[in-house]
Amino acid sequence: MSTPPVDPARAFFNQKALEFEPDRVPKASTTLSPRQTDAMTFLAMGFNRAKAADKMEISEHTLRVYIESAHFKLGAINTTHSVARAMSRGLIVV
Repeated sequence: MSTPPVDPARAFFNQKALEFEPDRVPKASTTLSPRQTDAMTFLAMGFNRAKAADKMEISEHTLRVYIESAHFKLGAINTTHSVARAMSRGLIVV
């Protein structure tokens, strides 16, 4: 899996996203499946949905299913919120 070049703006955004919940204690019971983790990681790295689906060798529809499942598990309202919560809980590392 090759990674895109580091974008300073994206790194700044990711850091700011983590500031949404600075005092939140991670829930020990919250886990993501390996495919949900992959999907969230690719999105956090800056891949769009089409590129992430291509890297995972799945359809965009299947990727959306993984993302929506992660939204539900993380109690997030959108993809950015899901990525921020996954990062703050240590479920993904970018």
